Amino acid sequence: MESPNSTKTHTDDDKILENEIESWHSFGSILRNENRIIFCQMLEEIKTYSETAKAKGKTFSFESMCMELILQQQKMINEILCKLSAQKGINLKYHHGT
Repeated sequence: MESPNSTKTHTDDDKILENEIESWHSFGSILRNENRIIFCQMLEEIKTYSETAKAKGKTFSFESMCMELILQQQKMINEILCKLSAQKGINLKYHHGT
């Protein structure tokens, strides 16, 4: 059972994360349109990771959320490279996981 203080801490941590994500919107506004769209999608994915973590009763920093996003992107890149190397019959030494 969570104590009242842990609930307050989660709420405070959630607000800090929300503020951090919001602070990045000004950076996105200076990007070219196609990059701004992708950047905003990334911020939305970070929010989704945050909400998933919160639903599990966990709190993570903005940096942790970014690392999770980078990891997911790297997995996608590796998977694409693996498929391309299989099509071309070469081994690029990329592993795709399941």
